Amino acid sequence: MQWINTKIKWGGVAQLFHWGMFLLIIGQYTLAYTMLSLPNSDEKFSLFAWHEQIGVTLFLLVFIRLWWREHSQLPQNIDTAPKWTQLLSKLNIWILYFLLFAFPLSGLLMTILGGHSVNYFNLFTIPALMQGPNEIAKIFLNVHISFSYALYGFVGIHILGGLFHHFYLRDKVLTGMFPHG
Repeated sequence: MQWINTKIKWGGVAQLFHWGMFLLIIGQYTLAYTMLSLPNSDEKFSLFAWHEQIGVTLFLLVFIRLWWREHSQLPQNIDTAPKWTQLLSKLNIWILYFLLFAFPLSGLLMTILGGHSVNYFNLFTIPALMQGPNEIAKIFLNVHISFSYALYGFVGIHILGGLFHHFYLRDKVLTGMFPHG
């Protein structure tokens, strides 16, 4: 496997960021829906802790991922797609990056401004900044929920774009993000 990007294909590092963060996000949604369906219990609070820790991990990974993107060659795909779809694709990618940054940040702010500290895998603790519950934490809860739905939508658009390239344009944009594509 080629670890760095080439002119025609995403490298293993970019693929690992792409699919690894996707799986972590799927895990986050699964944890969120599971923990919210449980009554207050040790199990529920344990799932909240995992959700918070994975959220901080995603927040940190998006910075590393953006650094990698800025310091790596980007594949130059054959521009068979109409120009308007290329523009929408770039816009969607940058909205996804914004959401990958803002979504976990809103959850972190909701937590620490709502009176809860975040213990990050026993490596460090992000302290609570306010007593909770409070109105500021509720605002960030609503922002967090809004970002979660926005992420659903823009990931869906991203998937449809990949399928459009694969089945309609019949190019290698979709398969270029797979290890042996």
